[in-house]
Amino acid sequence: MVQVCSIVFGIAILKVLIHYLGLELISINPLFSALVASSVFLFGFLLNGVLTDYKESEKLPAEIASALELIAREVSAVPLHNHEAVVGADLDAVGELGRAILAWIRGDLSTEQLMKVYDKAHDHVILSSLWLSHSSLKGRLLIEMAAIIRALNRVDVIRETDFVKMVYWLAYTATFLLCTGLIVARSEAIMESTFFLMVISFLLVFLLHLIADLDNPFGFSDPDSVEDVSLDVLIVTQVRVDRIIANHHRRFGQS
Repeated sequence: MVQVCSIVFGIAILKVLIHYLGLELISINPLFSALVASSVFLFGFLLNGVLTDYKESEKLPAEIASALELIAREVSAVPLHNHEAVVGADLDAVGELGRAILAWIRGDLSTEQLMKVYDKAHDHVILSSLWLSHSSLKGRLLIEMAAIIRALNRVDVIRETDFVKMVYWLAYTATFLLCTGLIVARSEAIMESTFFLMVISFLLVFLLHLIADLDNPFGFSDPDSVEDVSLDVLIVTQVRVDRIIANHHRRFGQS
């Protein structure tokens, strides 16, 4: 918001300077309405596209959290199916994976580091499944691990990919041309024209900033990003997973 206001005030100051220097070179004509309409169409297209991705992104933390908790519960129950099973280290690996995913989404861990933690957890989940004699239980563990890697890859793609770069370029160009036209447009009432210029430029620049922010719902490492998906479900689930692990160690010992 601070950046948006700074740009708008800069545009307003430039308008006043242009006016008093006598450099207002063009007059408003019906073609100006066509430029406004085309800009609105571009913004609508962009906003609709990024909102679709944003709504999908809201589901990913819940999918990851559900898979993590199900894996932790299934692995902790392995000794009930096989009394000789020792899965304490396997549970610890699942808990470590949950913490690594949270750190990665927040930008505190690289993708390469996360994949190393995932590989370790995957190996431990396979080891824990070897204690099971029922193939359906083995398959369920691996299915949930596969669900986690699919969700992680989707998060990575959303975070690293911009929505239709050419349309972004057109939207920025249209905003620049529209604001430039208003700055150099002839006006007798400088206060009125400056006011309307500030309103229009604020809406356009704010929309551009909002669309860019929504385009990366996992921009937690960016201090200017405010429209990020909620990680509450992941945080709460990690607490439950840690509790499952602690209860398992108390019941079966530090195995």
